[in-house]
Amino acid sequence: MGLSVLIPVYNFNVTSLVQSLAGQLQESGKEGEIILLDDGSYSDLLNVNQSLQNIPSVKFYKNEKNEGRMLARQKLSTLARYNYLLFLDCDCGILKEDFLQAYFDLIIKNIPLASGGRVYSDTPPSDCLHMLHWKYGTKRESRLRKSVTAFQSNNFLIKKEIFIGLNSALHLPGYGHEDSYWGVQFEQAGIPCYYLDNPVLHTNIEAANKYLEKSEQALGNLLVLEKNIDNKLLRKHVRIYRWYRRIKNTGLSGFYLFFEKMFHNFFQKNLLSCKPSLFFFDCYRLAVFLRMVKSK
Repeated sequence: MGLSVLIPVYNFNVTSLVQSLAGQLQESGKEGEIILLDDGSYSDLLNVNQSLQNIPSVKFYKNEKNEGRMLARQKLSTLARYNYLLFLDCDCGILKEDFLQAYFDLIIKNIPLASGGRVYSDTPPSDCLHMLHWKYGTKRESRLRKSVTAFQSNNFLIKKEIFIGLNSALHLPGYGHEDSYWGVQFEQAGIPCYYLDNPVLHTNIEAANKYLEKSEQALGNLLVLEKNIDNKLLRKHVRIYRWYRRIKNTGLSGFYLFFEKMFHNFFQKNLLSCKPSLFFFDCYRLAVFLRMVKSK
C-alpha cells in the first residue's frame, strides 16, 4: 500500500521540501509518489519547481489560473495513484528524518485520518513587520492538537476514498477555513483524527499588512461557512466564531462596533508593531467579521 504526497504550490520555491521528501521516500523502500500542482503562479519559480519532475518519484502539473487551495487539493486527490494521501503546504520544511516513515506506520495500522501539526521557529523575526504572524503561529498554531477539535490541513494524512467523498459544494476562494470546513465534515461523519507529534516547520512568515489582508480573506470564507454549517459545530472549530456568537447572542454587536471604531487605528498600529497583541488581533478580526455579516 503506497502513499501519494500532494503539494499545491503558489509562487514558492519547493526545491528543499521536495528533495527532502524524495530522499526519505527512496530510503524507505516503500511505494509512493510526490505530486506538485502549481496553482497559477506568475513568477520565475514556476520553472524552478517544474524542473523537480526530473526526480523519479516527482510529478508536476499546473493550473493556468489560480483556483485557490481548496480546489487545488481536490484536483490533486484525483491525480493521486495511491489509496493514502498526505497533504502538505508548499511553505513547510521537513524536520524529522523519519517524517514519512511515521505516516507509513499509520498506513499499516489502517488509520483513516491523521494530522502531524506545524511548528514555528523559536527565534523571533529580526524585523517588527513579521512579528504578528510569528507570534500568532507560535502561540496559537504550534500547540500539539491532541485534545482539541480544530483540524489543521497543512500536514495531514487521509484515506483517498474519504477525501474524495467530502462535500465540495461550497466554494471557498483564495485563503482560509477550508480546514474548518473539512474538520466539521469529519466530525459529522464520525471520523476521528489521530494527532501525532510529526510537525513540519512553517517557513513563510508574512509581513503584518499582508497577514492582515489574508486574515480578512479568511473571514470572508468563514462567512460562507456561517451561512451553510450548523452554528454549534462551527463554534467548536473556529475560535473567532465563538467570540462572534457570544457578542451576537448578547445583542451587543452595535456597541462593540462603536467601541472598535474608536480604537481601530490604535489596534492597527499595534498589530504592525514589534509587540503585537493577539487580543487586539482578535478584537480587530471580530469587528471585521461583524461588519461583513452586517453588510450581507
